[in-house]
Amino acid sequence: MLRFRRQYGNAPVSIKSLNTKQLEYFFEQLWKQTLNPIWVCKVVPDDFEMVSANEAAFRVDPNQKPGVLVSEVIRMGGHDNEILAGYYTCLETGDVVEFEQRPWVNGKEYLFRTLLVPIKNTQGRVTHIWGTAHNLTDFLDPQKELLAINEILEQRVKERTEQLNDALKKLEILSTTDELTGLANRRFLDENLTRAVLRVHRTKEPLAVLFIDIDDFKLFNDEFGHSIGDYCLKQVAATLLSLDRREDDVVARYGGEEFMILLPNCSSSDAMRIAEQVRHAVERLELNPDNTTNKPSHVTISVGVAVSGTLRFTSDELLKEADDALYAAKAAGRNQCILREL
Repeated sequence: MLRFRRQYGNAPVSIKSLNTKQLEYFFEQLWKQTLNPIWVCKVVPDDFEMVSANEAAFRVDPNQKPGVLVSEVIRMGGHDNEILAGYYTCLETGDVVEFEQRPWVNGKEYLFRTLLVPIKNTQGRVTHIWGTAHNLTDFLDPQKELLAINEILEQRVKERTEQLNDALKKLEILSTTDELTGLANRRFLDENLTRAVLRVHRTKEPLAVLFIDIDDFKLFNDEFGHSIGDYCLKQVAATLLSLDRREDDVVARYGGEEFMILLPNCSSSDAMRIAEQVRHAVERLELNPDNTTNKPSHVTISVGVAVSGTLRFTSDELLKEADDALYAAKAAGRNQCILREL
């Protein structure tokens, strides 16, 4: 039961013990001095009509004048149409209804917790609705500020995560790529060779390795200088990459002037055909950067080809066969391809 304290004294009294004049006085003070909007409307056919509203209510929406329909107040104030549904719920159920409102006043968003109380006649029929709204705006601003800060933090976390992922991708590329030529480096080659050998043990498919060395590169480097030597390495690397390759093929710089091509599921005949294509393509290269020499310079390569058979083998054994084949190509006069099969 609602209880008040007398203007003088501390003993609480029941509202029933107050006379009409005292009640009028209390409600008049409440109506005038409260910072929360209070209003009363009466039930009319298909709508509700404003009877009265206090000053706090007018500050929120000056359209709440006596005689104006609630639907018009909602329309003119640009409020949510669902507010009217609250009035009908209160009318139909005869129960107190609570909901939130977020009106905009002078460009600022407010938050109110609205309470609609049905007022019934002696027959129990709802004739009026008394409404009040508790101003929670002081809680809204910090909440909005926290939400804004949270959005900023989430965006920053997203940006940092993207930057970190990009950095990790770049680091992965750097860790598996030869800086000078842009080819795969030896680490990447070794990892893929290990996986390829394991796959061969399962599938029994042939695996080929082309071990490539630029002939007399030291003499070329001494004659033209290291910058031209680097240019030569880049051009040979670009030539190797320009040849038709499958998705699983790996072209790598093995070290210095040595390169290697890993060819999964490649027969001896196909491996030798590819080796010859590579050798001819490099032989046709014209190495004359920025026209620094009167005539183009040329280099040749020797290629050792190793192809696995049906016997089990290790990656080191396959590389040794390719290295032996390369040594044989050098010994036989360079600029040629030699095949070794396991």
